Amino acid sequence: MRTLTLLIATLFLCGCATQSPVTGEPPAARAKVTALLTQALPPGAGTEARLLTVEYPPGGSTPAHHHDGAIFAYVAEGAVVTALDDGPERRFEAGQSWYERPGQVHRVSRNASTTRPAKLVVFFVTQPGSPPLRMEK
Repeated sequence: MRTLTLLIATLFLCGCATQSPVTGEPPAARAKVTALLTQALPPGAGTEARLLTVEYPPGGSTPAHHHDGAIFAYVAEGAVVTALDDGPERRFEAGQSWYERPGQVHRVSRNASTTRPAKLVVFFVTQPGSPPLRMEK
């Protein structure tokens, strides 16, 4: 967790610099930082962070599954339909995100389109060596 905190602090400090460390001049264009999702993690959520991509072909899906750790998912391209536990199906478009708590059943996970691909970027906090997902029986 210390490594994750150090990484976040470094990224924050890089974005907050008001002068170039090389020339001492103000930067020509500043990066825009937008918080997409903030979620407190439950105790025992994990100590390893992973950044993954999930690519669904048109009409593609993943069977019901769960993750041992906490998941932060961001739709980079297209749209997906997802349902967690007994909750309703929800559609997420490019630019939207959601959180899955450790062990939560992801019973629906599919591309919303039968003609266009969809791509997710997933930030995963888990225990070292844990598989990315476990299929439900």
